[in-house]
Amino acid sequence: MNDTVRRRRNQKLHLSCHLEARSPLPGKIHSKLASAGRVLRLVGPRRRSVLATGIAILLCLACAGCTGFFINPSISSIFITPASTTIAVNGTQQLTATGTYSDGSRQPLSGSTVGWSSSDDKVATISNGGLVTGVATGTATITATAQGVSGTASVTVTVQNLTSISITTTQGSTLPQSTASMSGIPSTLQFYAYANGSANQDITNAVTWSSSNTSVATISTGLSSGSGVATSVAVGTTVITAQSAGSIGTVTSNPITLTVQ
Repeated sequence: MNDTVRRRRNQKLHLSCHLEARSPLPGKIHSKLASAGRVLRLVGPRRRSVLATGIAILLCLACAGCTGFFINPSISSIFITPASTTIAVNGTQQLTATGTYSDGSRQPLSGSTVGWSSSDDKVATISNGGLVTGVATGTATITATAQGVSGTASVTVTVQNLTSISITTTQGSTLPQSTASMSGIPSTLQFYAYANGSANQDITNAVTWSSSNTSVATISTGLSSGSGVATSVAVGTTVITAQSAGSIGTVTSNPITLTVQ
């Protein structure tokens, strides 16, 4: 076999291993190539083709530049920042989605790589870029999806310029109430919340409800509907309050002492 034939055969055995300009180890890669060339010159023609193939494959694996040798990591989970937020009607909040990949890395998701949706467009809408806008008072769940994996965040929409919260067990009333009672275990009692002393501004599903003694009664909160429902657990007393972010900071309602008989 003459030298021309050998050269052509070795050329056919060449594997395309594109070393990208952004490679983090250019010096080491060039060193590997130089070493491989010296090895090939030291062996006989019959072994050269086999070694050339093996070395080319190893170099591809080392430099991670050969198409088809590596599988891109997949998204294993998604988290949204912030995980929960409160905005006013017509207010906005930018959300960001970050994917955690199967190789442990994390990358922000944007553009066409991620889809956004709202559980209730009547409460809050979400743009393709992750900008949420408050439409009406209430709570909505925002979902970001990529590669079939989803992450969620909670958005609470409250009234503009919130300065006070009135809670009551009488729907449509903003008259001061300090006590309430329940009979039987279990039993339920609906509480209502109104903003700025106006019965037209129902924010029952847009506030954070709390019970000071959950061993006596619990109260539902953070739901798109059905918040403010107290459920008796045992005989005793507890204090029910509601809170929300307002124009003057965190606004807390009047307390109502709930007695379970």
